[in-house]
Amino acid sequence: MTQSKVAITGATGFLGRRLVEKLADRGTPVTALSRNPEAAAARFPPARFPQVTVVGYDPFDPATIAPALTDASAVVHLAGEPIAARWTPEVRAAIRKSRETGTRALVTAIAGMSGQPAALISASACRYYGVSDSTRFAEDRPPGPSGDFLTDTTHLWEAEAQRAADHDLRVVILRFGIAFAITEGGRARLERLRPFLGGRIGSGRQWVSWIHREDAVDILLRALDTPGMQGAYNATSPNPVRMSQVTDAFARVSRSLVRLPVPAMVIRQVLGDGATVVLDGQRVYPDRLLAEGFRFRFPQIGPAVYDIFS
Repeated sequence: MTQSKVAITGATGFLGRRLVEKLADRGTPVTALSRNPEAAAARFPPARFPQVTVVGYDPFDPATIAPALTDASAVVHLAGEPIAARWTPEVRAAIRKSRETGTRALVTAIAGMSGQPAALISASACRYYGVSDSTRFAEDRPPGPSGDFLTDTTHLWEAEAQRAADHDLRVVILRFGIAFAITEGGRARLERLRPFLGGRIGSGRQWVSWIHREDAVDILLRALDTPGMQGAYNATSPNPVRMSQVTDAFARVSRSLVRLPVPAMVIRQVLGDGATVVLDGQRVYPDRLLAEGFRFRFPQIGPAVYDIFS
C-alpha cells in the first residue's frame, strides 16, 4: 500500500470521486486535475480531504498538464466526455477528442518531464471488442471490427495510452463495463422512480457487461499497488447478464409495482445513434483479473443491485 502521490484526471467523475475518497482515507497524497478547479475544490474540501490538491488544467495542452504531475508516482487517467447522450455531431466530436486527443496530450506531457511517473493507469471500455450476441470476449480476443464509432474511439484511446510504454512507464488499461452505483443526487431520483423500475429495455436480450463501482475502484487501486500488473484487463463482473436480468433485479429489489417496457424505437428517438450504448452489448469476462487472484465483492447482479438500494 503506497503513500506515493497519485495524479488523477477525471477526479470528479463517477469513478474518480470514489477513487479519491479511498486514496485519501488511506493517507495517499492525491493531485486532482480538473478543468473546473473551483467545482473540484468544493467536491474535495480541505477539512475532509487534507491529502488532496486540486489543480486546474487544460486537458488538451501538455504545457498545463506536466506541472500538475510533478512528484506523482502514478497517473490514473479517467477523463472523458459522457457517452450516454444523444450523439449530435458536436457530441461525437467531443467524445472522440476527450479520449484520443486528451490521452495524447497527457502522454506527451509525461514524455517531456524530467521526473516521470512510473505508471499510467488508463480507463478504456468493453466496446473495444465490438458487439455480439454470442461471442465470449476475454483479453485474448482481437479488437473489434472498424466502422463502429465507439469501437473505433476505444481503439484510438488505447493506442494513445500505450504510447506511454515507449517512455518506460508501466501501462495498465482497464476496459470497464457499465458501472453501477448511486451518487448522492442519484439516490433521491432513484427513490422517485422506485415504483416504475424493472420494465424491459429494448428486446431485453442484449448482453450487459457490468461492474459495481466498488469493484471498479478496487481494481484501480490494485493496478496502482501491483507492479506486476501491465497491459489490458477487462474490468467487468465475471457474470455478464442479459438486460432483462438487470431490469428484473431492479424490479425485485425496488419492489416495483409497474414494469413498463421501453421499446428500442423510443430509446432511439431519445438518444439517436447513442442508443447503441443501451441496445447493443457483448459478453465480456475478466479472465486476467481472476487468474491473478482478484476477488470481486459483487460478482452477481442481484446483490450488486441490492447494495445500490441499501
